[in-house]
Amino acid sequence: MKKILALTLASIMLMSLFGCSGGEDTQPQADNNPSSQQEENGRSKATEFTFELAAEEERIVENLVFDEDVTVSGDFGIIVFENCEFNGDIISTAEQFTRVILSGTTVNGNCVFKNTIKEASMDYPMPKFISSNTLNIVCEDCIGSCVLDGTEEKIVFNGETYSIADVEFFYDANTNELVPYEGQEASALFVGQWWENGEKVLQLFCE
Repeated sequence: MKKILALTLASIMLMSLFGCSGGEDTQPQADNNPSSQQEENGRSKATEFTFELAAEEERIVENLVFDEDVTVSGDFGIIVFENCEFNGDIISTAEQFTRVILSGTTVNGNCVFKNTIKEASMDYPMPKFISSNTLNIVCEDCIGSCVLDGTEEKIVFNGETYSIADVEFFYDANTNELVPYEGQEASALFVGQWWENGEKVLQLFCE
């Protein structure tokens, strides 16, 4: 659970810059789909591959192996996959805010954004994938962002690999501003894509 809290904290810190959701917190809902076949690491074969989130819903999915593509839908929700394994893609169709948090989880496929947003800004509450491990992000002709909790790993975004060495900007939480990155101590790496005034923007910074 400490890892979940760390990942959730990383996402909350970035909400002030890229939009946030109001309202009261909801109790996380555990969502388990065990089968008779148990994996050696305590994981079970998943039988559910579609997760539709209500606004402000927080859901926890634990100890599952997904052998098919998984789809997450619904805006302004949070879903945490804890100790899971994905042998296909994770597809987020959310258009606003929704966080897909991957804690102690292996993704053998891609993390794919599929939404219809064609115009946004830095303040738009973009959907996110959040992990402490390298993710392969696919975000073609839509918006989306990835937060890497820590700076040791890399983010592969639309085929390009990004690391802390590529960062030009640092998010200063005290001033809520992006400033030049000059080696400040950082705990998270961010890559995001959106269109602003018809032009594609790819933003890379650390915090």
